[in-house]
Amino acid sequence: MLVEFILENDHLLISIMDDIMMDNSREFYIEFERIFVDEKVSVKTLSLNFGEVRFMDSSGIGAIIKCTNKVKEEGINIIVFNLNKTLYSVFRLSGLQNILETLELDTFRDRFPEFKPYLSKYND
Repeated sequence: MLVEFILENDHLLISIMDDIMMDNSREFYIEFERIFVDEKVSVKTLSLNFGEVRFMDSSGIGAIIKCTNKVKEEGINIIVFNLNKTLYSVFRLSGLQNILETLELDTFRDRFPEFKPYLSKYND
């Protein structure tokens, strides 16, 4: 399983549990899509937690773009958070940072305190 998700009111938090690369980017997209199709999740905000992701190649970037385009079509606000320095650079260089709201972990916790218990493993 590449993703885990938690739904609080109309806000879906998806935690990505592994690096996203050529060998699993398709599986990542299928799991992502399954949440909205099989689980019939309907939300206003989607947050992607990258706390377990250490590396992402170009197919991973493509999968993220495909996922975010799909939910943006539905009018869902997307937030990306908990990026390490390498991923932050990837997002900046690929232009993802310009199209997705990117937050530091502490900022996300402050804005969405309902998710603090689920993010406690990232305490410093």
